[in-house]
Amino acid sequence: MINLREISQKFNIEEEFGVYENAEMSRRFSFKVGGKTPLLIEPLTEEALLKALNILEAEKIPYFILGGGTNIVFSDNGFDGVVISTVKLNRIEQLAADGDDVILKCQCGVLMNTLVNHAVKNSLTGLEEFCGLPGTCGGAGYMNARCFNKEISDVVGTITYFDKNSSKNDASGGIFEKKTLSYDKSLWQYKISPFTGTDKVIVSVEFRVRKTSDSSIQQKASEFMKERVEKGHFKFPCAGSVFKNNHAFGKPTGQIVDELGLKGHSIGGAQIAPWHGNIIINRENATSKDIKELVEFVKEKVKEKTGFELEEEILFY
Repeated sequence: MINLREISQKFNIEEEFGVYENAEMSRRFSFKVGGKTPLLIEPLTEEALLKALNILEAEKIPYFILGGGTNIVFSDNGFDGVVISTVKLNRIEQLAADGDDVILKCQCGVLMNTLVNHAVKNSLTGLEEFCGLPGTCGGAGYMNARCFNKEISDVVGTITYFDKNSSKNDASGGIFEKKTLSYDKSLWQYKISPFTGTDKVIVSVEFRVRKTSDSSIQQKASEFMKERVEKGHFKFPCAGSVFKNNHAFGKPTGQIVDELGLKGHSIGGAQIAPWHGNIIINRENATSKDIKELVEFVKEKVKEKTGFELEEEILFY
């Protein structure tokens, strides 16, 4: 167990962090499952985030970076370490570019839907497909989120991040360093970014958009939101699509699950949505264990009947 009192004292509560001890985490995840963490901190600035990372690395204390919590199943047992929430890093800055091109620089904690609304309000096009996408800009960049055949990588410019320097191991000298990465198509794949599965921590994302006089962008964004609603993304606590699609299968994962008659199947309080085969919902007081077992059940049945090996999109912690 971490020494809660000793670690709490390392953070300047009033000026740099929001600090919450013995924090109940389930409400911070879209699945509404998960246990507690002994310490949750909310850095108020990018510099505070860097400070937190360096302190925790130097002290060898486990930590977990939390964005919007929309693609994660958090353990029923909680997390014996420090959760760093990016919720307070939510500034959007509009930068001029050439001609009608505009850069929207967003801190990692900006909600994607907030970003889309900002763009539409300011007659900037390019982000409409992400209307209603739950989660943050940092999380969307980390996962290379994809919506309606458009990927985050299609609109990304430069990403600023903190990278661990293995040659430094003391808090005074710093362990994480700020770096930038400009978009390079070769580094991005379907729902995979240069940050996926790494220790790199995204700080801010620059999005490439364009000025427009087209008054229909609000309607387009609303139509994408309407489709999400009609797919049942907001009926019950869930994380949207559970499994990635694979073009080699010849059909979407949801259709495969549907054709196997698995829609509506439940384990504990978790259920495959009766209306969509690639959504698992927290139907009634589900646990993370219920969700994990249901995911494994679907993978096993699909493998058994079709030979296809499904890959989860959601992450388990």
